[in-house]
Amino acid sequence: MKLMGNRQGFTLIEIMAAISVMAIGVLGVFALSPTIIRGGAANSDRFTASQLALEGLEIVKNIRDSNWLEQNINPANPWNEGLTNCAAGCEADYATMQAFDPVLASYGSGRYLKMNTQGFFNYASGTDTKFKRKITIINGADVMDVSVVVEWSPKYPALVLQEKLYDWR
Repeated sequence: MKLMGNRQGFTLIEIMAAISVMAIGVLGVFALSPTIIRGGAANSDRFTASQLALEGLEIVKNIRDSNWLEQNINPANPWNEGLTNCAAGCEADYATMQAFDPVLASYGSGRYLKMNTQGFFNYASGTDTKFKRKITIINGADVMDVSVVVEWSPKYPALVLQEKLYDWR
């Protein structure tokens, strides 16, 4: 019989080594997948919290701007009307803005924001979310220090947005 001398091909050891390297690579990718998914969810929550904080600040600015417009009719109307009782914290949503003279509700223990069927956050109706928003306003003579804190998970720090609003008129 003729010996198999110069045959081309892979040995069993080479095939086993290649399969092992590929298996380690595939397992590494699968091991990272849960971490990537958790990170994506955390980023989504942080983005939502940042937008809720911006909305809280915009609500305060809208009330201040409405007060300025009312000063054209009644010059005795203060520029910070409805914004003076929030040193301990308030809560508000755009449903609050529907009132003629919006007043921010006391924060108390803090309610969770709800999401209605149109996808808007509010305190009145809808499904509870994991987000709480606290608006704190410290009033000075011609300046308000506004701080909006949004909490959503004990695992992550609360998101804080601060701004000074002035009576520049």
